[in-house]
Amino acid sequence: MRDFKEYQYEMIQGQESLPINVIIHSVEEFQMHWHKEIEILFILEGSINVRVGEESYFLRENDLILINCNELHSTRRLKDNNALLAIQIDPEFYNSCYPQFNKLVFDCKSFIFGEEQERFDIIRYYIAKIVWELNKRNKGYQFVIGNYLYLLAKHLLTNFDYVIIEDEAEELRDEDIVRLQRIIEYVNKNIDRKITLKEIAEREHVNYYYLSHFIKGKMGISFQEYVNSVRLYNAVDMLKNTDKSIIDISHASGFSNVNSFNRIFKETYNCSPSEYRKNSKNMSEYVNNSTNYKTIARSKTYLDVDRTSALKKLFTYLKPIGVEVKEDYGITNNIEYISVSGMDEGQYLEHYWQNLITFGRAHEGLRANWQKQFREIQREIGFKYIRFHGIFMDEMMVYNVSPEGNVEYNWTYVDELFDFFMEMNIKPFIELSFMPRGLKRSDETVFWWKGNISPPKDIKLWTDLVQEFIKHCINRYGIGEVESWYFEVWNEPEYEYVFWAGTREEYFEFYKDTALAIKSISKNLKVGGPAITHGTILGSSWLKDFLIFCQKNNVPLDFLSIHIYPEYIPEESVEKFYQLIESGVDVGNKNFKPKRIYHEKNHVLNTINIVNEKIESILNRRMEVHITEWNASSQLGNPIHDTCYVSTYIISNVLQSIDKVDSLGYWAFTDIFEEQKLGISHFHGGFGLMNKDGIKKPSYFAYYLLSKLGNEIIDQGEDYIITRSGEDIQILAYNYTYFDDLFLSGDTSHINHRERYLIYENKDIREIEFNINGVVGDYKIIKYKLNREHGSAFDEWLKMGLPENMTLEEIEYLKGKAKPEIIVEYVGLKGEYRIRFQMPVHGAEMLVLEKKA
Repeated sequence: MRDFKEYQYEMIQGQESLPINVIIHSVEEFQMHWHKEIEILFILEGSINVRVGEESYFLRENDLILINCNELHSTRRLKDNNALLAIQIDPEFYNSCYPQFNKLVFDCKSFIFGEEQERFDIIRYYIAKIVWELNKRNKGYQFVIGNYLYLLAKHLLTNFDYVIIEDEAEELRDEDIVRLQRIIEYVNKNIDRKITLKEIAEREHVNYYYLSHFIKGKMGISFQEYVNSVRLYNAVDMLKNTDKSIIDISHASGFSNVNSFNRIFKETYNCSPSEYRKNSKNMSEYVNNSTNYKTIARSKTYLDVDRTSALKKLFTYLKPIGVEVKEDYGITNNIEYISVSGMDEGQYLEHYWQNLITFGRAHEGLRANWQKQFREIQREIGFKYIRFHGIFMDEMMVYNVSPEGNVEYNWTYVDELFDFFMEMNIKPFIELSFMPRGLKRSDETVFWWKGNISPPKDIKLWTDLVQEFIKHCINRYGIGEVESWYFEVWNEPEYEYVFWAGTREEYFEFYKDTALAIKSISKNLKVGGPAITHGTILGSSWLKDFLIFCQKNNVPLDFLSIHIYPEYIPEESVEKFYQLIESGVDVGNKNFKPKRIYHEKNHVLNTINIVNEKIESILNRRMEVHITEWNASSQLGNPIHDTCYVSTYIISNVLQSIDKVDSLGYWAFTDIFEEQKLGISHFHGGFGLMNKDGIKKPSYFAYYLLSKLGNEIIDQGEDYIITRSGEDIQILAYNYTYFDDLFLSGDTSHINHRERYLIYENKDIREIEFNINGVVGDYKIIKYKLNREHGSAFDEWLKMGLPENMTLEEIEYLKGKAKPEIIVEYVGLKGEYRIRFQMPVHGAEMLVLEKKA
């Protein structure tokens, strides 16, 4: 709640050059104000009391009321929570068309007319469209909003009763407002002492009883109720922000005695001042001392409400928005022209993005359908390493204890999985995490498959297991092969009691003992970690302390592994998360889905740069850096995972991060993934490049196109790259479009299972014309198009009608339809080749010039 003084005369600032202000907020306490703007209040959730002049109204969800210019009005919370949208319009906007508009007093109250809501629904529609346009900010959106404001005014004039305020009546109303303002200013200035209505009546030179009626009529509450409201507000501020005693706060707030303060406080807040302070302090300390889940904590914003549910309600009044995408390849005004020589010396390009791919957990890799999908992706794209959870989990049956109490190791399932890796020409990037039951110190688990996150009950038993595992692998595959593998110690240990049921210091020691055990077998074995997330890196000293620990204690650290996702979780979701943990809830198994707010567009690159700077400043050397988890969202079930957006997200970040990291491991290659049980829908927002049926998503084809790049960079720009391999030339360009402001803020009201493309900023078709010089001879030219019309399985599924439980025939049909467009031609070139790419939003195009013998 803001200072009461701010409500005396509220100056409304417009949105940039627009004559409006839009606020979504909740009413917590008594709020009284007036202003020259017209205001429409639309209740999106709950109920509130609104008083206008001397009339009081009860508004429920879906009700709206228009507050006219300079009408004194107040709002007060009732028992239930509430959320409302206020749109405030400067009447001077209408002066050129209707100079007297600010003197019109409309009677516009939807709750009076019961089911006769058609004319009010038109107002709701205009409000929804204005908010929508403010969010999307298309080119010229100001004109669109201006159009809706004029339509709204016309609708009010033609469909609602109104009167024109005469100059004399306006003067009388102004006198009342001036008097009320004087009274409020006097109360605020003297709130810390006893104030009586009698002394104010004497100051105003009016009768005591007249003044009492005047205040009650204008404010809707008695003089003493208003004074108590101001005092309570000041008291709450002191309870939260000072160490003053309850008695001192009572006195400083102006209450006659502490008993009166306690009684009025409890009537208002349903708890005593001491209880209120204790609860506020506990929550503040709890959040400040907690490690955030894949997040950087951020303070709550002003008037924090559930914007998502509120806007979902508002946007139900939008007219249906179609999902059909049409490619317009007409002339645009922003064509970029790129000219290069195909014979220029290029910069070496390592396909580092193919160094690492990931999947859920080891046991999933034993399934036939999983292996079928992996054979296909490895054949078409080809990765060097593969990372996964749970190599020692009980379902792999590695760690056993005989009836006599002897430890016995069973490598059968490990051999089956690793033999498959060798067959597929890929090496394991082995995450040593999740404790076998026989070694656990405690019972904490995570995910549906209940991975145990505790440290070992005996570190010697753990290091024996790790050493015996490596020795077995050396015996089976040879020491040269195993020395080319990576051994990563644990997974996200900074999330205490989420992925590591121990302290940070315990993890440091655990890492040291594990690393030394590995190196005792061969100094050439690669060991590293700590597999922490971007939130911890950016928001704490965790990484710095880990690097210093390793340096001071001569702990082996051959590579650093980190996780990067584009979101963080705001403070209120973090509070809920840790409340669940504190209450003993298994958060992973509860399918906890906190609100997520997205970082800015270059978050991945910025995080990588920060990590490299930390390594250089602390260790004074370069080190291999592997991003062992990375995706367009950390949320399983996020609808964006299946869309064409992810293809350009991958291409953009991969090309942006060249020479910055050693791998960028996409999490994960398949939707055969069971952290929260297998997804039900064919397109349920799984992490995978392929869905559970083996249907390739646009993200898959992003890697497919990237794999066709050459090994030399001839030229690279913000949204394209030109490479060479021998005499062959490759061009890859894309139209990467990031989220709009509403979605960036964590609001998901305009995305659902069917409609997944309304959350992006508006951009035009990206048009680039490439001119390649120095190409002579016969060439095979292959053109690829990847966009919503070509290569997007979700969009094809949408056209099919979103069928679930598809037959094999339907699945095969979708596999055939959901492929990039390919055009092949053979040409003889005499020194130049020119082509124009025209890429819609979320689209990519590639050209491959293959020199024929």
